[in-house]
Amino acid sequence: MDSLSFLENKISSKKISILSIPLNIGSDNSDMADAPKYLLKLGLKEALESAGFQTNVLPELAASKKSFWKNNKTKEDNLSDILDIVSDANKIVKKEILEKNKVLSIGGDHAISIGTIAGAAEAVDGNLGVIWIDAHGDINTHETSLSGNVHGMASAAILGFGDKRLTDLVKTKIKKENILYIGLKDLDQAEIDLIRNENISRITMLDILENGFSIITKNIELLKKKVDNIWISLDVDSIDEQFAPASAMATSGSLSYREITNLINYIGKSSEVIGMDIVEITPKKDIDNKTGKLCIELIASGFGSKYDWYSEYMGHYKKLK
Repeated sequence: MDSLSFLENKISSKKISILSIPLNIGSDNSDMADAPKYLLKLGLKEALESAGFQTNVLPELAASKKSFWKNNKTKEDNLSDILDIVSDANKIVKKEILEKNKVLSIGGDHAISIGTIAGAAEAVDGNLGVIWIDAHGDINTHETSLSGNVHGMASAAILGFGDKRLTDLVKTKIKKENILYIGLKDLDQAEIDLIRNENISRITMLDILENGFSIITKNIELLKKKVDNIWISLDVDSIDEQFAPASAMATSGSLSYREITNLINYIGKSSEVIGMDIVEITPKKDIDNKTGKLCIELIASGFGSKYDWYSEYMGHYKKLK
């Protein structure tokens, strides 16, 4: 591909199913359950249609929320609820992909990815690579987690590490050579040890600062040599709080607007992306809808198209013709 190809608005597969999973009991943040409705209200469906997709909004998945908690609710109780929810997500995603639809799943917290990625992996018989874009590895287990929050165990579960109740839900595990972490900056020591000991591919923020964008493209190309299909799992805390203030764990020093938009665009244009998670958005924290609008832009790019201020601006003139 020449560099101009990344500026084009040509897509090969046009059907996207949007699955809302307002799960927020896998973390300490109670506001993420509002994210699916927030993005839809901002015009997500209309934006994707403008970008050239046939978009189907699936019924929202019934998910336990902290607002339903009772005082005696424990994290062990939550795990039981999470198991039910991610199991449902697994079945829905598998069905959609087998029907040749791409899937956009909107959380909720990152625990949803256990189900969505498991469903996708089953649908393509394990021929799936995962690009996990996150400031955190989410590769803790019940034995190593300091918080006990399942959203910090999600990538561990899809790889087969951790609590058997979670790993058993993932019938087709992601091979450790088929996952790539991008944007890591805040890891627990146990996560560092596991990633290092298992030799899992990772790109930290320091790697990007030291080597530039080329280290990202090089590793994505290496992953694509191993698999035909890609799933993007995007936690918005991978984006600097200047550009994504509604991140549940917003911090400075994460990916810039230029880095995240070019990263997602590169994946979407060069890879066969069959699905995407977008998680950990807290609408109450957003400023002038900045995070929401950026997420919509990234979603369109992730599936190989384009929807940003310029395409929206030029779309006005297309309507006049």
